[in-house]
Amino acid sequence: MILVEGLRDNGHDPQYRASKIIVLKNAVWTPNEKGSQYHFAWKYDGNRVYGWNGANGYCSGLGGGWKGVSIESNGESSFINDIISGERLPWIWTGGRRKGRDFAWSSGKPFTGLNWSHTGLTGKRQPDNREAGGENCLAILNNFYKDGVKWHDVGCSHEKSIICEKSN
Repeated sequence: MILVEGLRDNGHDPQYRASKIIVLKNAVWTPNEKGSQYHFAWKYDGNRVYGWNGANGYCSGLGGGWKGVSIESNGESSFINDIISGERLPWIWTGGRRKGRDFAWSSGKPFTGLNWSHTGLTGKRQPDNREAGGENCLAILNNFYKDGVKWHDVGCSHEKSIICEKSN
């Protein structure tokens, strides 16, 4: 285990402040309000990409309760956005998937649409479900539509990496 010293303040949410970031063998743990561990798949799988089912299967295949990330607060959203920006990733999958007319997190926690984009390919606010066959999975895109790091509903067959999460 490697301890990365220093304060982490994402500058976006005064409630979110992790005093330390601890890098474990295959995950990062930050003592935030959730106390979660995060596994960044691209760092361990040779930059492979997966459809939503494959990506979330990758997380569960880690064992021990790993799932696609469930973003449950503004602070966690900012933390994940900082990772995506800092790693210069074009996009990642989350554990979010359409359930009826709304979305649900793989953690089972209540879904709040904290960071939906105001635009997409057709210029409509997300989620827009524009793709034939449905856009039933939640991805985070990094300024793909010149909109910043934002949530988009995406067809589940698209291929992306994933951030996995293990709640404590």
